[in-house]
Amino acid sequence: MLVIDLAKEVSTNPQTLLETLLEHEQLSRFFNASFTVERQSDEGEIAGGKGCRRQVTTMGQTFSEEILKADLSGITYRIVGSKPIKHHLGRIVFETTGDTTLISYHIKGIAPNHLPTFLVKFLIQRDIKSALKKLAFHFEKNKAPVLTT
Repeated sequence: MLVIDLAKEVSTNPQTLLETLLEHEQLSRFFNASFTVERQSDEGEIAGGKGCRRQVTTMGQTFSEEILKADLSGITYRIVGSKPIKHHLGRIVFETTGDTTLISYHIKGIAPNHLPTFLVKFLIQRDIKSALKKLAFHFEKNKAPVLTT
């Protein structure tokens, strides 16, 4: 079983974070992948939220992910099918901590038989750590300056 748990604090609120992470076709700003929306979210759901399906291309692999839930507490998604990871479930949890938000990124799944689990875990962790750093930097550089008198 492949299990990944990472966390990073970012200087924004859950609403802005949610909106940013649901801009699927802009996610390449943070992740080493390209994203294309294949299907819009279900009727009555927020744009890019539940029901939205996106095609992801990364590390020579192309696969689809479907958003299962998206609200101010976070985003839950899964890979459609069994490649590149079987039984994949991803959860991105938002916790407000004052004027920042803690993002906890959790992934569970089963690595392909032809690749060692530790290698798959290393590659995914490396990409998510980098994405979380880029996300934190994005909000830090876009933070409004504090005016003093």
